[in-house]
Amino acid sequence: SAGANTIAAARHQISSNNINDEMKKKIKLILLPGMGCVPVKESNFYGWLETKIRTDAHLREKFTLDLRDFPDPHLWYFFELLSILSFFDDDALNMIRECVFEAAFADLLFQFHNSRQSIWLPFVRDELAADEYSILIGHSSGAVACARYAEKYKVKGICVCAGYDDDLGDATERASGYFDTPWDYRKIQENTQFRVCFAGARDHLVPIGVQRRF
Repeated sequence: SAGANTIAAARHQISSNNINDEMKKKIKLILLPGMGCVPVKESNFYGWLETKIRTDAHLREKFTLDLRDFPDPHLWYFFELLSILSFFDDDALNMIRECVFEAAFADLLFQFHNSRQSIWLPFVRDELAADEYSILIGHSSGAVACARYAEKYKVKGICVCAGYDDDLGDATERASGYFDTPWDYRKIQENTQFRVCFAGARDHLVPIGVQRRF
C-alpha cells in the first residue's frame, strides 16, 4: 500500500542518514605512495595499513583509508609489466629489447611516467577529494607530494615517511616538478593543524640527513 511504501522509504532515508552521519564522524586518511609503487596495495606498508584499519575495531571507528593506485606511474613499472608478459609471450620480450635500445621511444615514455606534481596534486584534490578534514599520509615521493599539496590547500594534517626536499640528483625526481620552486614551509604550517615526520637511518634511497631536514 501507499502507506507501507511511505514508511519503508522513511526507514531507508533514516538508515542512509545514519550511515552518512557515521562517515562524517570518521577522519579520512589518504595515502600518497612512493614513485612506482604499484599495485599500491602490494607495496611497502600500504596494504598492511589498510588491513590494520579494517580489522582493528578502535581504528575502524575513527578512520577511513583511501588507498588507490596513482596515475602517471614510474617508467620502470612499464618495463616490469612487459617483463612479466615475456614469460608467456616472446613478442613482449622483443618489445622490451626494442624499448631499451630505441632511445627516442624511451625518452617519450620517460616524459609521461614521472609521478608528476601536475598530475598527482589534482588527483588528490579532485579524485580523492582531500579537504580540510583529511589527513594525508605520504611515503617517499608521496611525502613530497603531501608537503606540496599542503602548500596550496588546507588539510587536517600530514604524516610523511622518508621525505626529501630536493631531487637527490635523480633525473626522474627532477622531472617530477616538485622541486621547481622553493619550499614555503610557513604556508604548510598555516594549512595544517599538525605535521608528523618519520625518518629511517637505514634508508638506502634517501639519506637520513635529508629526511631530518625535510
